[in-house]
Amino acid sequence: FMFYVKNYYLEHERVFKWARAYQIQTFTNMETNNYIESWHNQLMTNYLQRKRNRRLDFLIFILVDDVHTGFMHNTARMAADIRRMGSKTREARKRMIAAEEIN
Repeated sequence: FMFYVKNYYLEHERVFKWARAYQIQTFTNMETNNYIESWHNQLMTNYLQRKRNRRLDFLIFILVDDVHTGFMHNTARMAADIRRMGSKTREARKRMIAAEEIN
């Protein structure tokens, strides 16, 4: 096994293609089949509402208008580390807002 890894991955440039340390951007290592299947499911469910439509112009419109905007929004959100609030954080935020309204 080590012979195979050394000869086919470590001595060639292939290690730079799959090692996370060598990825240029943070979210570029999503090249697996599971990721593609998941994304296709999201496209069909959220954007196309599971409707069977064979029109290419409609698909291109959805991809350019909706999917690209959503993708850019999600990428910016992940880069800024914006997540859902937990229950403790939500309660603390409610108290802060209530305190600001009193002042």
